[in-house]
Amino acid sequence: MQIITCPYCGAGCRAYVKKELSRPFMIEYVTDINVPNDLGKLCPKGNAMFEHMISKERLKVPLKAIEEGKFVKISWKDAINEIASFIRSYMKDDPNKLMFLAGGKVSNESAYLFQKFARNIGTNNIDNTSHFCHGVSVKAILDSNFERNWATYEEIEESNLIVIWGANLAETFPLIFRRVLKAKSKGAKIIVIDPRKTKTTKFASAHLRPFPGTDIALINALINLLMERRNAKSVLFTTSDLEIIGKYSPEYAEKLTGVPAGDIEKIAREIILAEKGIILWGSGIAMYSNGYDVIRSVITLASMANFKILPLAGQNNSQGVTDMGIMPDLLPGYRTYDDIDFFKKAWKNDELSDEIGLDIAKSIKEAQKGNISAFYIMGANIAVSFPEAEKALKSTEFVIAQDIFPTQTTELADIILPAATFFESDGSTTNVERRIQWSPRVKWPPKDAKPDWAILCELATAVGLEGFGFYFPEEILHEISTLVPQYANADPRTLTRTPEGIIWNMGSSSQPTKVYTSDRMPSFEPPVMITVRYVGQFQTGTMTNRSPSLKARWQDLPILISEEDASKWGIKDDDRVRLVSENGEYIGTVKVSKTILPGTIKAPWHNGANRIMSLRIDEETGLPQMKACSCTIEKVE
Repeated sequence: MQIITCPYCGAGCRAYVKKELSRPFMIEYVTDINVPNDLGKLCPKGNAMFEHMISKERLKVPLKAIEEGKFVKISWKDAINEIASFIRSYMKDDPNKLMFLAGGKVSNESAYLFQKFARNIGTNNIDNTSHFCHGVSVKAILDSNFERNWATYEEIEESNLIVIWGANLAETFPLIFRRVLKAKSKGAKIIVIDPRKTKTTKFASAHLRPFPGTDIALINALINLLMERRNAKSVLFTTSDLEIIGKYSPEYAEKLTGVPAGDIEKIAREIILAEKGIILWGSGIAMYSNGYDVIRSVITLASMANFKILPLAGQNNSQGVTDMGIMPDLLPGYRTYDDIDFFKKAWKNDELSDEIGLDIAKSIKEAQKGNISAFYIMGANIAVSFPEAEKALKSTEFVIAQDIFPTQTTELADIILPAATFFESDGSTTNVERRIQWSPRVKWPPKDAKPDWAILCELATAVGLEGFGFYFPEEILHEISTLVPQYANADPRTLTRTPEGIIWNMGSSSQPTKVYTSDRMPSFEPPVMITVRYVGQFQTGTMTNRSPSLKARWQDLPILISEEDASKWGIKDDDRVRLVSENGEYIGTVKVSKTILPGTIKAPWHNGANRIMSLRIDEETGLPQMKACSCTIEKVE
């Protein structure tokens, strides 16, 4: 019997697995060691974690496009040679014409090699699909010098005040929510800040419902109130900070957010009185154009109250791919390009670039201008998850897609490389509490499919790179543990023998928290569409739609509108409607709900609603608007 990590959300749940003759695999709950999932329990996706792996739709051999959407089988040798030939043609003269994108569910070892490959051919155009959610959160924490207050799951249970901001924890992280409920059973109060009524709000002591995009006004009002209380921890604000905060009385914040001033004052009082508090947040505040500002401000609030913090991530290795340096502006271990000499020496390559590369949003824009010639996409379905990505892929000369199933992205590829699932290769991932966990291979990949790291090693050899002669993922982890400070205590010998995992090596820091304030807010004209996730679906459905038990219960997810808006628009349950934004349209079936704030529309992220978001990049923050957008709604006759 082996212990493995669930391949879905960022909670990092563990399970025992064994092979049975009567069925492919048997899962047993882990109850004998301390694992992230309380008492070893699993959510619906976790209980079905092996179903997708045995789907007959798996990619099993390399494919080459003969025209868009039509492919023929080719050998691995031919696939690698064709890709290598194309990459070599750009390596010497213009490697910045290449873009490398990875999903947040690839292993640490594969992620590390992916960015190492890109950087060694001469470009820092590398990013991951969690950048504008979890990546923004991690950067904000590190920039604030607040990682010492980054909580573990056990610290949730020890808290007597829990603030859940922009996340439906009961639905999207049910096993983390079990920790919240255990704290509640000990007397903890739960405050939820979310424009929607959700399964999570049913357990809340208080529920604040700010209009989408106005969270920073609410934070500023809370900081203002805390500053008035002598027992709030003092922090150092600049004159400009104080000018911003001073404007945000509870009454002023009410005008902007719609949250009653009295409710804001009550929440501030609860924060002041809490002995041990924690703030958890999700994409509901991170994926706005001012997401970095909002999270920095949340951290400032937490520092004043001496609260713990916990950022939530939607993919099983969102944390790990960020740690490994799959970011255009950061190297492995969050080193900046000022430290590029460290990697020049480690990788024996004096030609490494110190120029900040393109992120996903900018690369999509640049591709449509003809400035990107190729995309190498590993484990991501960006044609559905990112607006304008389909246009970008169609605009480029060459697309390499490496995945386990056919997707809307692989349909646009020139070469498709069949990858192994997480269970078909040894490797590690890192959850949102920074717990690094090793998972062994439990089955061989089907036919000619290979692990991501093995494909990268072959390709690196073909283009003539040194430093990729790995035969086992443990060898890659060893290199990681010597070069990435946070993983220094996670060498393969230790990690593979520690089934409960190992928390980041933090070191000690005496640096004070860097406080931050902002009043920058996006502006939306109602109705505003916000995207949401469901417990039985994951990302764009690449895996969950191949899982029979999940697909049977969570398909045809509805568009939710409020009763007030339904009456105003003349729309009723089961009507087919079209949501139209400046960037496209999304069609779905309506359900009228009491849980929805008037002026907002709730659309399922999994079915492609993200494609109609705006990819307009904020000039000041450099971030796109990926969580909400203004739209119109019309019936489909």
